[in-house]
Amino acid sequence: MAVFRAARYLPYDGPRSRFPAWWPILGSTVRRGWKSLWVRRITLASLMLAFGLMVFFYVLNKVVPDWRNLLRQFGEMSTGDEGTFRVDARFYAALMSVFVIPILLPLALAFGSGLVASDLRSNAIEAYFARPVTPLGYLFGRSLAFVGFLLAATLVPLLVVWGSDVTTAPSDHFDEVAGVPWGLTRSLVLIAVVVALLVQAVATLTRNATATNVFLGVFFVFFQGLGQSLARSTGRDAFRALSFLDDVRVIGAANLGLLTPERAADLPPLHLAHGFVFGLGLLSFLLTWRALRRRSMLA
Repeated sequence: MAVFRAARYLPYDGPRSRFPAWWPILGSTVRRGWKSLWVRRITLASLMLAFGLMVFFYVLNKVVPDWRNLLRQFGEMSTGDEGTFRVDARFYAALMSVFVIPILLPLALAFGSGLVASDLRSNAIEAYFARPVTPLGYLFGRSLAFVGFLLAATLVPLLVVWGSDVTTAPSDHFDEVAGVPWGLTRSLVLIAVVVALLVQAVATLTRNATATNVFLGVFFVFFQGLGQSLARSTGRDAFRALSFLDDVRVIGAANLGLLTPERAADLPPLHLAHGFVFGLGLLSFLLTWRALRRRSMLA
């Protein structure tokens, strides 16, 4: 059998980069994301919110040094619970919900709805796999940049707020919020990874950014309503695990040490919430990986 060789297409035998094959994909994804106007707007709005809270803590501490005790007294007089207006783990749990719903989810849709889908739609995916990049490496590079953007707009601002809080507070306040950074990190890393995988999985199926956003909007709203409706009609909070937002709340409360029986009354059981979130992430990963493998000659 004859073998034909083209003289100009010789194997490359020059120096190779010490970085892994997925590293250029990570860099190109970061550059692509930052070029998006809405990604920049949402990220900068999140950072500005954190900066505003940091300035608020600083100014309030200078003007009214005893404002924390005044808030506790006001909370005790108005509700009978001095912890109502207390800056502790409960404050950061509420703040995490603020950053997840109006910031993380819209940013995920703006950033990731066309990430892998555009490469599949334009057949550019073969150009990546023509190099020594496996489908798993491609997905890892894309997802790592995706998760980095999500954490930069959620976890980083929250840690900035926490740092401003503890540096302007009395020394005994640190003991009340010492576990907050680790609790926020565990919660938001899990949420960001699952959301990033989910958006990419749906995008590989729809191949269209608008269709992806519509599908995910319906997904979140439908399962939110379904979980709460089944829980109310049957009296079983286990059905609330179908609601992704309720799962976020219970996981955040657990990681921040706030999952008391009273707080968990209207939330799904923690093990079911973890099961739904991990299952959603695993299913999303398998769908995206399968779509990429079908376009690759590599195993």
